[in-house]
Amino acid sequence: MSARHHSHLTSAGLLRRQFLAAPVASILLALLVLAGALLATAVPRAIAAMHTAALGERLAEYPARELDVLNSTRAQPGLGPSAGGTTLPDGVDEVWGAHEEHLFDIRARMPGPLAAVTGDPLTVLFSGPSDARPEGAAAGGISYQLFTGFDPRLREHVTLTSGEWPEVLVGSAPPPPEVDDGFAAPPVPTPTDEPIEIVFADPVAEEMGWELGEVRTLAVGAEPQGVRLVGTFDAVDPSDGFWTHVPVALEPSVAFSAAGDLRITGLGFADPNSWAAYVQTQPQSTMDSWFPTLTDRVRADESAELRAAVDEFTSRAYQLGTGFGDFAFSPVGEVTFSSGLSDALESAAITAGATDAVLATIASGPIGVMVAVLLLGARVVFERRRSGLELAAARGASDGRLRGILGLEGVVIGVPAAVVGGALGTLIVPVDAGWGAWIIAAVFALTPAALLVASVPALSPLRRARADVQVRGGARHRWVAEAAVAVVAITAVALLLRRGLATSAAEVGVDPLLAAVPLLLSLLVCLVVLRLYPLPLAALVRRNSRRSDLVPFLGSARALRDPSAGIVPVLTVVVGVSVAVFSAVLLGTVQTGVERAADARVGADAAVTGTPFTLEQQAAFAEVTGVEATAPVYSTAPSTIEIDGRVRTTTLIVVDADEMRRVQAGRVNATPLPDELVGGSGVDGDPASPVPVVISQAVADSIEGADSVELDGEEFDVLAVVDGRTAYSPRASWVLMDRSHAARFVDSFVPRTVLVRFAPDADADAVTDSLVEIAGPNATVVTPAMVLDGLRGVSTTSGLVLALVAAIVLSSLLTALAIVLTLVVGRPARDRLLPLLATLGLRRRGERALVAWEIGPVVVVALVAGALLGAALPYVVVQGVDLRSFTGEDAQPSVVFDPALIAAVLAGAAVVTAAAVLLASRIGGDGNASRALRAEEEG
Repeated sequence: MSARHHSHLTSAGLLRRQFLAAPVASILLALLVLAGALLATAVPRAIAAMHTAALGERLAEYPARELDVLNSTRAQPGLGPSAGGTTLPDGVDEVWGAHEEHLFDIRARMPGPLAAVTGDPLTVLFSGPSDARPEGAAAGGISYQLFTGFDPRLREHVTLTSGEWPEVLVGSAPPPPEVDDGFAAPPVPTPTDEPIEIVFADPVAEEMGWELGEVRTLAVGAEPQGVRLVGTFDAVDPSDGFWTHVPVALEPSVAFSAAGDLRITGLGFADPNSWAAYVQTQPQSTMDSWFPTLTDRVRADESAELRAAVDEFTSRAYQLGTGFGDFAFSPVGEVTFSSGLSDALESAAITAGATDAVLATIASGPIGVMVAVLLLGARVVFERRRSGLELAAARGASDGRLRGILGLEGVVIGVPAAVVGGALGTLIVPVDAGWGAWIIAAVFALTPAALLVASVPALSPLRRARADVQVRGGARHRWVAEAAVAVVAITAVALLLRRGLATSAAEVGVDPLLAAVPLLLSLLVCLVVLRLYPLPLAALVRRNSRRSDLVPFLGSARALRDPSAGIVPVLTVVVGVSVAVFSAVLLGTVQTGVERAADARVGADAAVTGTPFTLEQQAAFAEVTGVEATAPVYSTAPSTIEIDGRVRTTTLIVVDADEMRRVQAGRVNATPLPDELVGGSGVDGDPASPVPVVISQAVADSIEGADSVELDGEEFDVLAVVDGRTAYSPRASWVLMDRSHAARFVDSFVPRTVLVRFAPDADADAVTDSLVEIAGPNATVVTPAMVLDGLRGVSTTSGLVLALVAAIVLSSLLTALAIVLTLVVGRPARDRLLPLLATLGLRRRGERALVAWEIGPVVVVALVAGALLGAALPYVVVQGVDLRSFTGEDAQPSVVFDPALIAAVLAGAAVVTAAAVLLASRIGGDGNASRALRAEEEG
């Protein structure tokens, strides 16, 4: 019996008894820790997954040829078998084996991060284009141009649909003299009188009008070469990046020359070993040897190492062949590789840095609220334990023992909850994000113990003081602390505004200055609220003192003399409301920016893009019911600007200014087309006169300060400068001119894009369907609504929207919880006061009103201050973070207020706050007068 009694006095026994005496507070604190650990582990993983998805989307914008690790050369492959064998088909190794073996040797020297995301090497060689006119065809009319391709792995990429595979044609000749350099000279092939056999993709054969078995003669080199079509094929995978290395292989090119002649270009594959004979005709050829980039293996968190590996690999030269050059056949020698992967990764890293900066700015507020709520939760637990621990202290328990009891309870509360929360976070988002998140979860696990242990000095009843008659000796220290907070907050804002947009986020990570500014400003506003709200409240007390009703006077007086809302709950309300309003404003800004970007990219009610459109198609577009006007973009050809002898590439855009003005009339983001573009200087009859043009800001920056500037050798006169892209071309560097001046710059006016304006009462869906039918299966019709859906679906944009919505919801819930906990902390004082008032006739409704008065005035003021701060924060944050990666615009978006969204957020905050006060007022309050009289008075 004594042993059992003694067990109740041990630390474990006391801990169990005090937990069972008031478990709700400890459970609530455990749930807060669980939520914090869950967010600490899940959010970084979600961000990592978002970055990887965004990187995949960014890489998908590039053709595979730009991302592959590529060497493109005019030299030919070194012919000969491999030394150790390859996986090439039987017979092909005899000609291509040595070349592929060299590529595998080069791959073995590739840095690990790059080798992990690239596949086995591939090679394709194509020659031409060469004129392949049918026998007996008259001069003029349709021109047929043929590329001839040689792929040593052809049968892995295509499936035969008709006819047969091409056969190999190989001549022979004595080898040239050997060169004593350690390499054996390759055999020199000789041409053959037999036609080379090729296969076409079905659409190419149909457009070229080339029948199976038909022979055409190519005018190449000194000896014409016959070519026979023996079969047709389909691609095994038309989306394979291989096809970006081979021009016009699956679909022919159909274009018109300036003279109006139709030119059809296609590529046919010969047997890969036929190159040994074909080379002697000395056609112009290009050989691509590359290591395919496997974009599905590229991860955002490894992009920095991968960029370094790409730069290292592409900075070196490698031996790809013998490099003999003293005879007609000149094989490849030492080469270097290039890849656009590094630029793509850098661009994605910049976007990821901007995303992290915005998310850190958004998260700083809820993090502050979470910390404040944890403080309140720990205080609630402490207040529930105070009486028992004070009794233990009065009976001689040391501070160390009391700290041990509280610390042990804090560990029991925090550690299991953090483990469960962290495990849930990893299960919800199964993405590897490193161990950093677990460090934060560990901090959450130990926070309850630290906060409870820190409360031990306040356990002695002799140290209690009435909150409404506290000694003012600490006023000087309070002023110093508040002044320090003000200086730090104002300095941070000034530095942020002075610095401008953060451009190094991709290199240095989250900007701590930008992330801290919202929380610092919230803390400053909180201190201002605490300093100023007693002034109107004192006036309200004086006014209520003249009323006969007790509740308003007593409630306002208690709120003034003994406020439950100290800095922690006020900070919670200010931060919560400001974050909610700030998130709502930022959400409206991003959504409006996305809508503007979608409209600017299309440039009209619809844009038809695809293969070159014939005059008949252009006329049919204009005749569709519901179409008010059309405007073709006649050319978007590569061009060069010579700047003081230096050459810079750009895109020359040719439009009919009058047509385009009719289509884009009234559009806010339309590219300006001055009247001087048409006629005036630069008329074709006066070649010495400068050509009037509109240029992009990128071109304007490049020619600024130059003494001599020419466009394809011609002078030009700049009428306007546009910052960003146009609907006519996705390129940032461009020069635009009217069609009336373009004949000396381009030789073809065949549009691949036609902008369409709908009539006011048109059925947009019906018009779009008609345009699709006319444009054909190889063209697309897009509208601003379609582009808007695509932009909203981008991982960074959708992730930001989700984060903003989550910030609004989380901040509102934490604010409500903070108010509830604040009133729970003040419950002991109410338990002493309310029963006494009840004996004097105070009804239950009046008791709830007193509870509302306890925190209501400061909460109302904090709500107003938080709303004003939330409306001001976007103007500060937008100065330091680049939102263009979210909106898709070329310029930083301006702040946009969505009245409906902001009103909904404020109404939600008010409802949540009122509900929290109502809930807290219903907690407890069941005490009676006798118990209140027996309770210990403060002081």
